[in-house]
Amino acid sequence: MIYDRDYLHGMHYADALNYLYSLTNYERVHLKDYTPRTLDLSRMTRLLERLGAPHERFRSIHVAGTKGKGSTCAFLAACLRQLGVRVGLYTSPHLSSFRERIRVDGDLIAPEQVAELTQQVKAAADDIPGVTTFEAVTALAFLHFARARVAWAVVEVGLGGRLDATNVILPEVSVITSISYDHTQILGSSLSQIAAEKCGIIKPAVPVVSQSQHPEAMAVIERVAYERSAPLTVVGKHWRWSVEAVRLTKQSFELKKAAQPRTNDHPFVNSLEGHYEIALLGRHQVENAATAVATLDVLREALANSGVTSLSPRAIRDGLRMTQWPGRFEVLRTDPPVVVDGAHNADSANKLAATLAEVFPGRRWVFVFGTLKDKDAEGMISALSPRASRWVVSQPAGNPRAQSAELLAEMLRARGARVSVAPSLSEAMDAIVNSVEPVCVTGSLAFVGEAREHWADKTGARLLFVADRTPDECIAR
Repeated sequence: MIYDRDYLHGMHYADALNYLYSLTNYERVHLKDYTPRTLDLSRMTRLLERLGAPHERFRSIHVAGTKGKGSTCAFLAACLRQLGVRVGLYTSPHLSSFRERIRVDGDLIAPEQVAELTQQVKAAADDIPGVTTFEAVTALAFLHFARARVAWAVVEVGLGGRLDATNVILPEVSVITSISYDHTQILGSSLSQIAAEKCGIIKPAVPVVSQSQHPEAMAVIERVAYERSAPLTVVGKHWRWSVEAVRLTKQSFELKKAAQPRTNDHPFVNSLEGHYEIALLGRHQVENAATAVATLDVLREALANSGVTSLSPRAIRDGLRMTQWPGRFEVLRTDPPVVVDGAHNADSANKLAATLAEVFPGRRWVFVFGTLKDKDAEGMISALSPRASRWVVSQPAGNPRAQSAELLAEMLRARGARVSVAPSLSEAMDAIVNSVEPVCVTGSLAFVGEAREHWADKTGARLLFVADRTPDECIAR
């Protein structure tokens, strides 16, 4: 493994991580250090030009949204793999291993590939002032996809859309998942302003697939799509889904295309209509899966042009069923239940509360809670409080954006909640291992990522991505 060697092509994997994290990193800076003026696609364009325009060597699907974009990307990539397509997947942030962000056919980028490609990115970026961590990592991902000769890449927007570093691609389809309030200091304080930023990924004449939105956000999407002559498909309007059954490990749903003539003898008129099953829990995940199917339906011609001879319904069903997306309503233990969920705004906390009630009816939960300073802690607490028996507050280790556990405790005490402060998340997880109460760990992906690592260390569970950490990554984190 790369971390057992001294150097590869002049750069060690740990050196690569240290270089990438040394750049301006908006995932870890305080909001007071953030200025929207520093977002500038011209830097990204110059960087990619120097690297030989790798982003022009594959077809792409571009996915923006406040919530659900990562899960939707995972569904899409899994379905494309089942269709026989060589596919790259770029998502952020990661839970445990940096390498999660960049995958080809489900395989995480290897440490030695990170080292080698980072050296190329560094050489191209050294005299471009202001290159950020996310820009460099995005360039690295596109280089990896081009080198691996992927036919398609599923690319998740990092922040917003209009000025996001990924917005240099010309996709075959743009996808917009659920829009709600998050990063309001950057994207705007109204849903229409946030939606306008997300709509920055809509390109002239390129189809758009959107989930159902609040009317204020939907109006912006419809207007921008019309202005750019981008055909719009809305999940919940043009495609409709209904949950059929929910179990501890899976849920099933029916999906139909709206406004299509059908009979009792022919209940399904589109080959992708029918019954589906997914391992991800929560009605919002059904909507994300339905969005992936609607997107693939829009892509029929483009897929055929790239060599996909048939949009096999069986392949799509297998892809959805096999999709894994850790840290999103992930059940670590069933009895008594331990759930981890990366909900980090009020909307996602409401969806978490609804899913807890649906999957584990009648339970009251110990919420182990930690979040970041720029998140709506009060909104999340309000959403989860009706399902809480008590709270344990802590904070992700070593993250300068982490909200003070004492401040969170004050918010909860003001509501009359039972609350205790854990000096570290490791100590909180010690208590969870032996708990006889239902426990849910939530508040941010960084918090949940660290919780999963502690759970694996304390129980010996082999969790996806935790086992992929290298010693170098543990030190860098």
